[in-house]
Amino acid sequence: MLSRYVSPVFTAFFRQMRHHRLYTAINISGLALGLATCLTFGLIVRYEFTFDRWLTDAGNIYRLDAVNASGGKPAEIADAPFRVYDALRTAFPEITHATRIRPDNISIITPDDIHASNALYVDPDFFATLPYPLIRGNAASALSAPNSIVLSQERALVYFHTIDVIGRRLTVDHDGRKADLTVTGILGPVPGNTTLRPDMLIPIDSAMLASPAFMQWGIEGGYLFFRLRSPTDARHMQNAMVQFSNDHVPIQVRQNGELRDWRVRELPSLHFLDGTLGASDASRTGVIMLGLIGVLALLSALINTINLSTARGLLRAREVAMRKTLGATRRDLIVQFMGEAMLLVLCAAIPALALIEIAIPTVNALGGWDIVIPYGLVLPALLALTVVVGLLAGAYPALWLSSYQPARVLAASRMATMGRLGAIVRLGLVVVQFGFAIGLSASSVVILRQSVFVRDMDRGFESSGLAFIPFIDNVGPSATQLSLMDAFRGIPGVTTVSYFYTMPGNYGFFAGDYFSPATMPDHRPRLEWQDIGRDYFQLFGMHLIAGRLFDDARGEDDQQKGSGIHSAIIDVSSARALGYTTPEAALGQTIRKNTDRASWRIIGVVNDIRLKSAREQSVPHVYFYTSSPYRFTSAGIRFENRSKQDVKTALQAIWRQRAPGLAFNAVLATDLLSSDYRDDERRGELLAIGAGVAIFIAVMGMYALASFTVARRMLEVGIRKTLGATTGRVLGLLMGQFLKPVVGAGLIGCALAWMMMRNWLSGFDARIALSPIYFASVFAAALFVAALTVLFQTLRVARAEPARALRAE
Repeated sequence: MLSRYVSPVFTAFFRQMRHHRLYTAINISGLALGLATCLTFGLIVRYEFTFDRWLTDAGNIYRLDAVNASGGKPAEIADAPFRVYDALRTAFPEITHATRIRPDNISIITPDDIHASNALYVDPDFFATLPYPLIRGNAASALSAPNSIVLSQERALVYFHTIDVIGRRLTVDHDGRKADLTVTGILGPVPGNTTLRPDMLIPIDSAMLASPAFMQWGIEGGYLFFRLRSPTDARHMQNAMVQFSNDHVPIQVRQNGELRDWRVRELPSLHFLDGTLGASDASRTGVIMLGLIGVLALLSALINTINLSTARGLLRAREVAMRKTLGATRRDLIVQFMGEAMLLVLCAAIPALALIEIAIPTVNALGGWDIVIPYGLVLPALLALTVVVGLLAGAYPALWLSSYQPARVLAASRMATMGRLGAIVRLGLVVVQFGFAIGLSASSVVILRQSVFVRDMDRGFESSGLAFIPFIDNVGPSATQLSLMDAFRGIPGVTTVSYFYTMPGNYGFFAGDYFSPATMPDHRPRLEWQDIGRDYFQLFGMHLIAGRLFDDARGEDDQQKGSGIHSAIIDVSSARALGYTTPEAALGQTIRKNTDRASWRIIGVVNDIRLKSAREQSVPHVYFYTSSPYRFTSAGIRFENRSKQDVKTALQAIWRQRAPGLAFNAVLATDLLSSDYRDDERRGELLAIGAGVAIFIAVMGMYALASFTVARRMLEVGIRKTLGATTGRVLGLLMGQFLKPVVGAGLIGCALAWMMMRNWLSGFDARIALSPIYFASVFAAALFVAALTVLFQTLRVARAEPARALRAE
């Protein structure tokens, strides 16, 4: 019984492959590309949507996020003040385990070198809360001793050249305090799709517990994770959070709009949530878009197969009629055509698997992912897709071909046709195929153009020739820091050196407060402020709009000298936020900072600068001058006429002389700012790859379809030319009929792309104008490629002699 179906299927399939090699190659190539694109992008979606799910019982692990009222609107932030830790555990006994996590920069001192490292300071309950694997040591006791440290495998190999280091000691310098720590554990491998990927874990010590970050309500110290028994506990806890704030947060903090509420966030949800909060670049919409691209690429290949199968099926009308005449049932024919389609997709599955192997390293490099091909999942998925695509590719041609009436087909003097309905279906499929390709291409152009705009936009300061050394307060007291910066000024090529809090690209120390003009005490916009040193404005190349800059000769300018009202400089946005109609109107006015009620007199207004991401609204700034640096200050070095590497080498040499016990870390402004556009640039490149695949598949399908269609219209061309039609008119007629669906597809694809890109660009504060040029250029390019694809086929028929065309028919 089975052989009745299997043998004809294989015989017919290999006969078609042998007689129609071009069409078979186009179908297999398109399906292989479609399957590979679908599965590759599917692996990206799986990677992004399974962040942290590898952790045991991840659904019962939560993070507490603080909610502040910014400008009257609740604003969630991805961390919390550590002052809440004890109150939280007391108020909610359903918390079984909890840990504070404070990321910090430290120096690891080894006999070979001094290493700048990132550490997580945590509570002893860390492993009970977040069950990261240990390949050496005991999770229950690894962080119980105050002078212990747990290293990742990579750090252990760097510091000791082996992972068998339990009991070995490391010297750590944190904020100028050196300590010898004992290695008590080695972390096991952690998947790439993990929110927290620690290099090392260190228990929070008594000195840290006494610091403002742990004692004050208004300072967000880091992350607070805890474990609950069930999601019901999480809902109960969330409902009680407003009352919790009223009971435990000081009223003056809540009156300032801070900590009025909290959010209990499940660990697996944090990856995309942090993207919306500005704490990461993760984008749920972007990942879903990549998944849709994979599905639509496969759909495009499927459309090719259906179109070519129905087109070639017209040539098999007499074969169908003869088989029916000889006794074949419609069921026999449906099984045969479905089987041929299944074998075709199966032939494409093998090169698809090879293409996935080739694509994954490139995709990882572009997206910054760490995707590993899980063959236990990919092979069954590929098999399932093969069956589904085979059924979809074969269903319509099989049902249509098997419906032929033998008498009508054998009696006809010409080739069978699909009729009006069949032509409409095929036209609709071409529109869908090219619409997807054109829309995707236009979207990738807009995304890449936006990334270039962000990279090159005017941020109010010159980023080239600017280097930073974060947190120089670690080297010692103010005098030591000033001496170090004086030494930097002596480097050939260095023109300006200064100190400050905030570096570009969301790096450094940030401070904000509510300020009110003395004349309008109830008007309190939130502004960011920072203490700056001499030559700060020259360092960043900022321009004075009104008033004057700080002057060491004027005692009131330096907040470390004397008492009373000191001077402040604001930017244009701050002047506007404080209610001053012009920069000049702000001069001489007094403003008051809400936290310490200190008063400041405005002496100057400078231009705005954008230190944060292009997605975030530009924040108004207030600048205070200090002749001696405070804590959390970083140094900036402006240089010219010397290479970046030469300047870094010179800075490092001085650093090692002046701060021999600390790791040197210098970063360029251009590198810090690259994080603002790099992810969008990579996303645009991935979209461009998907667009290229879609266009290639569509063009291959159009080429094969054009080849078949012009062959069928030889008689029509011969008659038209006999009646006087010129080659140009025939060529225009054929080209117009081929390009009409591409025009319709372009209009639809560009309209959809415009709506999606308008929504995407709305997430940027600084963005390009959504110009029609981007869409028109892609539309024109698609038309040109489509025209070029069918030109040679149509030109050959249009130039044929009438007698030859009629004889061929």
